[in-house]
Amino acid sequence: MIITILAFIFVISLLIIVHEFGHFIMAKWFGVQVLSFSIGYGPQLVSFTRGETEFSIRLLPLGGFVKMGGMEGNVIEGYEETQIPLEKRFDHKPLWQRSLIVAAGPIMNIVLSIVLLFIVFSVTGIPTGNLKVQEVIAGGPADQAGIRVGDVILAVNGKPTSNLDEVINIISSNPGEEIELTVKRGEEKINLKVVPEWNEAEKRALIQVVFGVENQRLNPFLTLFNSAKTVVNWFILTALGLLYIILGKVPAEVAGPLGIAQIAGQAAQLGFLNLLMFSAVVSVSLALFNLLPIPVLDGGYLLLFLYEKIRGKPLEPEKVGWVYFIGIILIFSLAIFATYQDIIRIVVGE
Repeated sequence: MIITILAFIFVISLLIIVHEFGHFIMAKWFGVQVLSFSIGYGPQLVSFTRGETEFSIRLLPLGGFVKMGGMEGNVIEGYEETQIPLEKRFDHKPLWQRSLIVAAGPIMNIVLSIVLLFIVFSVTGIPTGNLKVQEVIAGGPADQAGIRVGDVILAVNGKPTSNLDEVINIISSNPGEEIELTVKRGEEKINLKVVPEWNEAEKRALIQVVFGVENQRLNPFLTLFNSAKTVVNWFILTALGLLYIILGKVPAEVAGPLGIAQIAGQAAQLGFLNLLMFSAVVSVSLALFNLLPIPVLDGGYLLLFLYEKIRGKPLEPEKVGWVYFIGIILIFSLAIFATYQDIIRIVVGE
């Protein structure tokens, strides 16, 4: 339990601090006065002031915020905020600067994921598929063709290859077509003919084998490149998963604070590098979540800025208030749904 709590605090704190720091540093860069930088919500536990900004840690570590002068226009302002010079107010900055300030949070989460993955890959190496067969599914095309565990693919249709992706692409794009594989079995080379079978769930042809994976250590530049490439793929896959949920193609399954805490605890028990990997994955999800066009999220602000750009002037303050109210209702509804799913998973032991 203690490991789970500490792991959860580590993951959430890291992601929130980096996200809010993105907003903070970009706001300072463009000369916006930052009134407060808070980790968590609710009553303050610790606070101190540096320059014009109050930094605080609050009771509920489920988010954070950076309060900037003029961030909410004239919807919610105290006396202190109304005294800020116009040149230091968020709402008096050019649209492109406001957009960058808002987008900086999700961007920093993406950067964090790349950095964390770079650390992990630098220590463990980069998982790379090889052409050695680790498992053959009984009754599948490979099994029927005589492919065995331990076979190493040397060539496809007489063309030598050492690239797993190339082999998979040929197999995937030739459903029902006979393919000749040259394999090495011990000291012997054997030619086998296999017919890939279309798999509706995967939307591609398969021969029903599992290839091996090995970790390769690369130079720092290639490691960084592969880290960024992996994070981009994660982002795209997460976005596609969300799209499929919206379209009703897959069931809506999300993890809330309880789910994240449970998985973080499991990752921490497997080692610190596993916890960093998990943090990288969650950071990508957090970036995408914040870019959703829901009011009060970063994507909601960007949507309002787009409306302002098209219309030529911002939305009226009284309407902005209603938009924020709707956004808060949506976020609370999602939080309740995610918590409900977390509880169900814990109860059934998943």
